[in-house]
Amino acid sequence: MPYESRALKENPLGDPFVRDIALYRPPSGRTEGKPLLLLLTGFTGAGWMHFPHRNRYLSETFPQVIERLQRTGACPEAVVVAPDGMSMLGGSQYLNSTATGAYEDYIVEDIVPWAKERYRTGAVGVLGHSSGGYGALVLPLRHPRIFSALLASAPDSQFEYCYQPDFPKAVRVLKERGGPTRFLEWLFTTPPAIGSASPVGATLNTLAMASCYSPTIGMPGAFDLPFAPETGAIDETVWRRWLAWDPVRMIRNEGMAGVVRGMRSIQVGGGLSDEWFLDVGAHRFAEEVRALGGTVREEYPPGTHGDVWPILLERFLPDMVRALGGE
Repeated sequence: MPYESRALKENPLGDPFVRDIALYRPPSGRTEGKPLLLLLTGFTGAGWMHFPHRNRYLSETFPQVIERLQRTGACPEAVVVAPDGMSMLGGSQYLNSTATGAYEDYIVEDIVPWAKERYRTGAVGVLGHSSGGYGALVLPLRHPRIFSALLASAPDSQFEYCYQPDFPKAVRVLKERGGPTRFLEWLFTTPPAIGSASPVGATLNTLAMASCYSPTIGMPGAFDLPFAPETGAIDETVWRRWLAWDPVRMIRNEGMAGVVRGMRSIQVGGGLSDEWFLDVGAHRFAEEVRALGGTVREEYPPGTHGDVWPILLERFLPDMVRALGGE
């Protein structure tokens, strides 16, 4: 259904502020008091992509998974809302940025209050994969009064492992294309077929992350790269701005012990062959949770970045819903 966001109006990229929200209501049709799950999508994704009209061969859609778990009694009923956090550059990381827009406000001030009021739901949890997993880690750390549980599959974390290996790829592409501005002009006028692990995909991802983590102060729509595009030399000042948004480092901030101890459920994991080593970052985050006295569940099945989400969803979702009061 379309939703008009106050937070995204007049965003610096001119991206739409009326966005489609995907919604799942339980088979009983009752929503009052049910747990509310906020489902966040990965880079270049939007919530409606979890609700395709047809599933892929020998696979299940998100609604099919949760309905099967409910039908067998493995998982209580819940309401699921999947917002659209995509930006012109492919993603927002669900953060406020002067380079992209107020996507954190879009979630916590627009979507969650709207869903709770409209469907009269109970406690709120957040889950997601990849960049959606990043949002599932960061939003509860910053808004513990809103979110009571999290499920993060292969979340962006331990930034020196997941992002820095793409920097030299981006340097090569940006030199070939004449810099960031000309690269984006080329990308938008003649969109190539790209994969997220390709040099072009790595370059777009790097620019998108810069738009979220290091917006140029005083210049809406602009952002600073953590390296010199001509030489690849790391800009330590900008890189420190990125690291301030790393969940592994954010959880060390003052007051986080009370946050993690107050969470009803923390579940993280990743594939043991994840191309961006996000299993390593997830485990580092879990260790920080335990160091603060919190409880966390981890699982690391065999598989790549793209393999692990349906596995962790199956294993983690029932416990998350129960922790939020589902019956």
